[in-house]
Amino acid sequence: MDIMFALSGKFKRQSQMSLTSYLTDTKHQELRNKFKDEFPKPAFAFDKPLIAPALTNNYGVIGTAFDYILRFFIEFHNKKKSVESTKWVSDISFNRLAKRFEPNSDKFSELAYRYKRAKENYEKFIESGKISNHLLADALFLAKLDLYIRIGVIAPDLFDENELDIQDLNSIYAALNYKDFIAKESCILNPTFGTGSLIVGGADADIILDDTIIDIKVTKHLKLERVYLNQTIGYYILSLIGGIDKVKNGKIKNIGIYFARHGFLWKFPLSKLGNEKKLTNFKKWFEEYFEQIRLKAYKENTEKLKILGKEIAKEKKLKSVTKKVKK
Repeated sequence: MDIMFALSGKFKRQSQMSLTSYLTDTKHQELRNKFKDEFPKPAFAFDKPLIAPALTNNYGVIGTAFDYILRFFIEFHNKKKSVESTKWVSDISFNRLAKRFEPNSDKFSELAYRYKRAKENYEKFIESGKISNHLLADALFLAKLDLYIRIGVIAPDLFDENELDIQDLNSIYAALNYKDFIAKESCILNPTFGTGSLIVGGADADIILDDTIIDIKVTKHLKLERVYLNQTIGYYILSLIGGIDKVKNGKIKNIGIYFARHGFLWKFPLSKLGNEKKLTNFKKWFEEYFEQIRLKAYKENTEKLKILGKEIAKEKKLKSVTKKVKK
């Protein structure tokens, strides 16, 4: 999952750009057009039923909560394989949010209790593989906790549990086919791509399962949206630029999208997107495009600093003149 994501209704996006935001921003139409021209959408026609229809409109939180549950699911079913994972976003959120509350306040106590419970129920699941409503509620809590890092907002319902959200999450979980997420050799949860992630302002994919990058979509529409394709190809391009963190010689051969509400994993070989020369040329263009963005931002910031410096100098001069007049 990329660090920028759409939320339904209540919250605003943070201003920092990311891979997803670049790919959806109309200001970067050139980037969008390049993906479209170089990588036409493959045929996508599948008759799969909607197994888990949404029960609420809390789409963003449900999607993030399922990301956590799927992480736990993959860890349990791949105990004997090499599973690498980055730190939970909620770990960072908890540590920062805890500093905002008074140590002995009710809010601090509730935050500490819920976070500790989430960790304990996670450990129980990793041991037994048995899902519970407590763990589903904890995943929703962690998803809402993520908002503090993602968009700088404390969710007003951080400690509240919506029974319909728990039911919804349970239905999505029930649609999982564990065989889709069994690694032959290794699995990386929320992989990052070194300098590749940095040039787009931060990017982490959902899963790399052996040689396949998989993005998770919790949507009622079984449709290969252009932005989905661009996003997964984009992660691959980032891996070509910066490698895959924690992996020495990882090579991606496929991209995939898991449509969680349909329990359907779509996979597509990268070889069908073009030969190595084509992908290398696109990587070069991609790097140059973002280098131009960086240079433009640098020039704009430099100009702003110059203007600020002049304003400060004027203010100091005015204060100096005022002091002389008073004397």
